[in-house]
Amino acid sequence: MDAVMDAVDNYFKITERGSTLWTEFRAGTVTFMTLCYILAVNSRLLSESGGPCVCSEETREDPGCVFYDTEYDMCVEMFRRELVTVTALASFVGCFLMGSFANLPFALAPGMGLNAYFTYDVVGFRGTGSIPWRTAIAAVFIEGIIFFLLTITGLRIKFAQAIPEGIKLATTGGIGFFLAHLGLQTAEGIGLVVTDIATGLTLGGCPAPNRTYAVYDGLTADAYTCDNAPSTKMTSATTWLGIVTFFLIGVLMKRGIRGAIIIGVIFATVISWIPDTLVSYWSDTVYPLGGGGALGGGAYRFEYFKKVAKVEPINMAGGQMDFSWNQGGLGIALFTFLYVDLLDTTGTLFAMAKFAKLIDPATGDFEGSTKAFMVDAVSTSLGALMGTSPVTTYIESAPGIEEGGRTGVTAIVVSFYFLLSIFFAPLLASVPPWATGPALIIVGAMMMKGLVDIDWNNYGEAIPAFVTIALMPLTYSIAYGIIGGLFSYAVINGFDRIISHLLGEEYNAKYKKPKAEGETHSVLPEPNEPHKMAAPAPSTAMSPPMMKNMPMQGGMPMQAGMPMGMQQGMQQGMQGMQGMQQMYPGQFPGHGAPGYGAPMY
Repeated sequence: MDAVMDAVDNYFKITERGSTLWTEFRAGTVTFMTLCYILAVNSRLLSESGGPCVCSEETREDPGCVFYDTEYDMCVEMFRRELVTVTALASFVGCFLMGSFANLPFALAPGMGLNAYFTYDVVGFRGTGSIPWRTAIAAVFIEGIIFFLLTITGLRIKFAQAIPEGIKLATTGGIGFFLAHLGLQTAEGIGLVVTDIATGLTLGGCPAPNRTYAVYDGLTADAYTCDNAPSTKMTSATTWLGIVTFFLIGVLMKRGIRGAIIIGVIFATVISWIPDTLVSYWSDTVYPLGGGGALGGGAYRFEYFKKVAKVEPINMAGGQMDFSWNQGGLGIALFTFLYVDLLDTTGTLFAMAKFAKLIDPATGDFEGSTKAFMVDAVSTSLGALMGTSPVTTYIESAPGIEEGGRTGVTAIVVSFYFLLSIFFAPLLASVPPWATGPALIIVGAMMMKGLVDIDWNNYGEAIPAFVTIALMPLTYSIAYGIIGGLFSYAVINGFDRIISHLLGEEYNAKYKKPKAEGETHSVLPEPNEPHKMAAPAPSTAMSPPMMKNMPMQGGMPMQAGMPMGMQQGMQQGMQGMQGMQQMYPGQFPGHGAPGYGAPMY
């Protein structure tokens, strides 16, 4: 047994990366708990494309039959259930390959954003777009192959390494804000932040009966506003359960309790499974979205939940590709899949690797990066064979990394959870968004650490970094954030070099700021640098001779009759001056500076 454990440890480098087998298992569990929402969300999104469904013979001649034909509606519902299995299988394959082949703690699943683009822009809602569903799936398959070729030729790595360091650092923080943005909203979060007609975003937390959901072309979205009942803001029980869970996780982390995130997720989930409560996941008055088979959202979820174990076939979704390339707009769709997947995956992989402290500072790369890109590409093509949109690495890998996951064992654990979910999809797809939202917010906070490494005094790096960070949550896209950051980096630094070249070296040497990264605007000098301001004359009000005869408290001079509060304030002020003197020696006259007599204290 010891020989087997040693072999596992050596292959996955568990001890070398400062982890343990139990830590990796716990990390995989946390990652899955924050990612398992994809089983329900991806299946719902992709089923809106209509898949291979067609209307009944009686209504087939009417292009609008997809909106009212009963046979078509039932087909879409069956297709949605199959997509739960498809999503689980595709995620299982991707996670297992990432763990066993690339030895990295990253989870893969059909990408959010890409699945929405596939459904609403390429195929169209219920097939009303310009490209049939089968042809679009074939485009995804081809995109994965092109992705693989770019990886093995090294072009993808070169692209990743060409991204400026400031953009890479900002990507981690931007993804953190993106995660927090998801966790604060409705679809995957606690509903604290909602949409608003005037401002776009505002404070929410209103109960379901007081929400006004957005409707697009007959489709009810997750986004809602509380504008019609502003007095009910922050009265939703699910929002408060999410807030309590957030603080529970935070307190447990502060106390050093391992597994804090999963404890919080389970806490909120179990409470939400209790029927007839203000936070019941089975109540339409709590969470009205979803539904099917003549049942409302809550009743439908509960009926599916009661099955506990059920395997859905993939007869409709699997192996349905059509390589007819005479469709208008197919080339644009293929290109869009490729560049969004390229930027999204590159940004996510490097951000997660940095978050896991796997980046080599000398090369800017991480061990197993080429294999990770290969796995991502292969998973996309295999996912298309099963019937899903591009599979990509998920930012929800971050909670597992925060729990200590550092090796491929974490990803393998996630893969087996997805495999089990094929059999227990009704159970695992019933984790409410207000249970996973707090975990996303907490992890988003943890991902802010790397932002201190950005050179904020260098405007050529700071401004593009900020654009990257800001655009990711506000455009709901990691790729758009990177594109915005790269574009602003090229414009600002490119024009700066052009202007410098036109002005000439003599002008630059004479007038340009001595620090390329810009001057600091701090009122204090840099530590151990000479002070540029003239020193004021020493004060006689509290000179050292006077202080010799003053009563002392805690090593500090105290004046008779001085109120206790003032004495304590003075003592704290003196201690603060000591700290400043240590940081900036010789720069505070009268406090031990050369030429100003003996120290006060």
